[in-house]
Amino acid sequence: MDKHSSKTRALELKPIVESTREAARYINDRRLGNIKSLTTPWLKYNDVAMGGIEWNSVHTIGGRSGSGKTAILNQLETQLGFLNEDENFGILSFNFEMLARNLVGRKFASALDKTTQELYSGKSGQMLDDATYARVLEEGAKIAKLDVTYVEHSGTVEQIENTIHDFIAAQIAVSPGKGLVVLLDHTILVEGKSGDLERIVLGDLMKMFNKLKKLYKIAFVILTQLNRDIESSERMTDPNRHFPMRKDVFGGDMVYQFSDVVMVSMNPEQMGLQSYGPHNWPVAGYVYWHFIKVREGEPCVAQMKNMLKYSRIEEPAVQSGNPYDTSTV
Repeated sequence: MDKHSSKTRALELKPIVESTREAARYINDRRLGNIKSLTTPWLKYNDVAMGGIEWNSVHTIGGRSGSGKTAILNQLETQLGFLNEDENFGILSFNFEMLARNLVGRKFASALDKTTQELYSGKSGQMLDDATYARVLEEGAKIAKLDVTYVEHSGTVEQIENTIHDFIAAQIAVSPGKGLVVLLDHTILVEGKSGDLERIVLGDLMKMFNKLKKLYKIAFVILTQLNRDIESSERMTDPNRHFPMRKDVFGGDMVYQFSDVVMVSMNPEQMGLQSYGPHNWPVAGYVYWHFIKVREGEPCVAQMKNMLKYSRIEEPAVQSGNPYDTSTV
């Protein structure tokens, strides 16, 4: 075999002096505002995660069904563009679970404070009125201007990688220096080769993301499931075991190794709990975000307002002395 082939050639070396210059330059660019993270809709997320979605990072969001994972990703898909208009970037959304049309429908629901059932005239005799439909068209004109491209059909890790390479090449050809945020919903739907276990596929996916984040101006936000043990009767009846742990995240070791931020969204009301955790936090109207890995910060928990009826999650107003402000937990 050719010693200079891609599989056998020697790995590239980098002297520490070069890395030192790069680190100092990055620190200076951050302090001068020349390099900024992408602001998210949630102050707590921004505070925890280096100002938001940092370039060349991987953010993993886990949760059971009904915890708001897809709503979080959908909000990011919309709000990153609206909140960071001075940044030159696009979004490539691998949307393997839902039709892109339905995701946009949820954006309408969030903007109009309507349920998707109301928007889709889903109840007999309750058809959407003309005035509300006019608002849909008005909101649609705003959403359509977002730099978002969907991939609706699932594929293998190799297909996802090739799609990203090709998309970036086409994007940079038009706008050199443009960044890309890759969203993926979600990891368990990525296809593997015949006989591959889901955990092997996840490992290959995370390794691929880690490789690409060193090549491009890129950031990844991906969704993953939690293992079933989180809802076992033993844990549901023991408040000291309500909170998610590393082992609860599907493919925990691999996800932890390659993610810069791992956040788990918990919806204790949907799980049937009357109170949440050892401090008996309230469940009605709340979800809890557990930042269980923060590469450049400290793990913590944030109490969030459950607006999943309208396909979104908001931050509650934090009042002085609020016993349920979990920002320092």
